[in-house]
Amino acid sequence: MKLADEIVEILSSNGGVLTEALVKTKVLLHKIGHKELVVWVNKELSGYSEDDELPDYRIIPAQVLVSATNGAYEVRSHPVPMAHIDKKYRDMWEQAKLTHSLAVIEKLVTSNDGETLQSPIPMEANGMLGKGLANSYMVQRAWSEIPVAGISNILMQVRSRLLDFVLELSS
Repeated sequence: MKLADEIVEILSSNGGVLTEALVKTKVLLHKIGHKELVVWVNKELSGYSEDDELPDYRIIPAQVLVSATNGAYEVRSHPVPMAHIDKKYRDMWEQAKLTHSLAVIEKLVTSNDGETLQSPIPMEANGMLGKGLANSYMVQRAWSEIPVAGISNILMQVRSRLLDFVLELSS
């Protein structure tokens, strides 16, 4: 199968573009009538909706950090105790659920020069987050920090799963 060989070549090379491999896999799946994976391929190509159940590899642990002051002192990028926060909010802020298409995720990884990305937390939550701080600190800004390595892992997981499928199909 020439198309399967092309996909394996893309997935196993360092310069291979993952979205190109997914598009070719979609064509291959239609040609061989193996349509059960098309839904997954489409979601990886176009992104997941809010209602979709995300694969585990697309949920990345994040750390909540704040900049805060008590009038005398100021702290920046300070971790916040989260035990007093309602589980719904903890889950929302301590887990980055990346629903974006793989093209967007690839862009996030390649265009980021740091080790983390930030997702802002609405300032309405500042009071709630400040309750976990001592010495009357007031939160000025809060965000979730997401490690770029975790985002890169999404790409590796998709590449690996796709390669496993195509190699199994080829044999």
